[in-house]
Amino acid sequence: MLANLSLRTLATGTLITSIVLAALTDGSQVLAADLPHTTPTATYDAKTGSTFNQSTSPLHYTAIKGANHYTVALRSDGSVWTWGRNLFGELGVSENIRYRHTYSPIRIPKLDNVIAISASGSGNNAAVRADGTVWEWGGGRMPTQVKGIINAKEVITDAYSSAALLRNGTVWTWKSPVYSSDVELTRKPQVISSLTNIIQIAASGQDLYAVKKDGSVWKWTESNQPGTSPSVPTKVKQLSQITSVTPTETSLLALDKNGKVWRLDDTGKKTSYHHELDVKKIDANSGYILLLTIDGAVYTYGRTVTGKEGRVNQLSNITDIAAGYSHSLALSTEGSVWGWGADKYQEAGAPATSSGGMVYKPVQAPLGTDVYLNGERFESMYGAVVTSQTVQLPAKEIATAIGARFDVRKTQGTIDSYILNYKGRTITLYPNMTLAKLTYDEVTTVQQEEISLPEPINNYTGSTTVPYEAFEALGLQVSWEATRGMMTIEDTENINTNEQ
Repeated sequence: MLANLSLRTLATGTLITSIVLAALTDGSQVLAADLPHTTPTATYDAKTGSTFNQSTSPLHYTAIKGANHYTVALRSDGSVWTWGRNLFGELGVSENIRYRHTYSPIRIPKLDNVIAISASGSGNNAAVRADGTVWEWGGGRMPTQVKGIINAKEVITDAYSSAALLRNGTVWTWKSPVYSSDVELTRKPQVISSLTNIIQIAASGQDLYAVKKDGSVWKWTESNQPGTSPSVPTKVKQLSQITSVTPTETSLLALDKNGKVWRLDDTGKKTSYHHELDVKKIDANSGYILLLTIDGAVYTYGRTVTGKEGRVNQLSNITDIAAGYSHSLALSTEGSVWGWGADKYQEAGAPATSSGGMVYKPVQAPLGTDVYLNGERFESMYGAVVTSQTVQLPAKEIATAIGARFDVRKTQGTIDSYILNYKGRTITLYPNMTLAKLTYDEVTTVQQEEISLPEPINNYTGSTTVPYEAFEALGLQVSWEATRGMMTIEDTENINTNEQ
């Protein structure tokens, strides 16, 4: 008997790779309700005071940051997702490093209600929560709160130090923990007392910059020695009416209120930079520059990630950009993330499309998928992986969480089958095969039947994964809602028993 298990997608459309995600009309960030162990239903937009209903509104990304071969993204429900290289625990999903890289987004555990993110080449990352607290992770560290910081609205991280911009316009800095073997030796946050009315901050190595509300730019130096105070900020000459600054390897780029970019070299000489463009945002990294224009186009100059300068023709309607060390990112008005450039560690958000681990035309990164087991969010260093046919789930981790058993059977050192067992139902899966065997008790006899899965058992991000239909075959109720980025797995027998 052959039972075909079909992919059940409850939302309009098919898999997330083919879904166009909707965005809020005002482009503002959405804050999530702090419900880490319950299925989310709505989020709150602090800017407009309105509710964003996830049951009817598709999730989307709201901010992106590119770092040294990995990406950090903020989602509209206030969750933070990472993908790319994980050689040194950059992704911050576990203290023990279990895999080298992933293109499937992994949710940062126990980090909710986030409104701003930052990532640095050193592997140190940070986020600001809606309550104004700052949290750091990376380098094999899980998220920990930076004590002494409250009412923050923006955070930046760099090799030597981190800084937070508070809602009252002041700036606080501290030494990055990634460079301290003893956290207690890390310099505690302290205010840069001479800086007030700050609207933007930036960093490059030990040099930090701040833009005041009056359009002036200020610079100071952070020491890399524990217990040493930073220098006194000094005003950067020749710059006025500035709204933001972006340091590069050899210069400082400044964006003025008219959308024009100015370049200040290390001698203090000021020159115009591509004044034919009306610019909305600048980002830079490792010798190249990204420019986002007011009309949503992206331009890149210098030692670009693909070797080509000028407009990135495949991109339009872009609202945010991020320059990683060797890959670039763009965020569209629909809330989709697009990546291009070096992709050896899949930092662009998808497997490489060209030889040598390169992506020359932007590829769309998938939306992170939350898995809920009997109403509680499943948190793991291994994420759900959306493919062209199904959703692959980390077999052992999911099985352990729901009380099932997952075994690997070998013959003379070679794997010949995988076994999933749950409450008297057993499914046997075979390498490289979509046909599987289901065994279960039927009154007094044991029944066996063949089932067809959309894909074979596989291995992603260091974990053996199975199509979610395998858990359906075990008698569990599985629902996949693409636009909500959510999969629910429930034991209806347990639910009915509890209700009685």
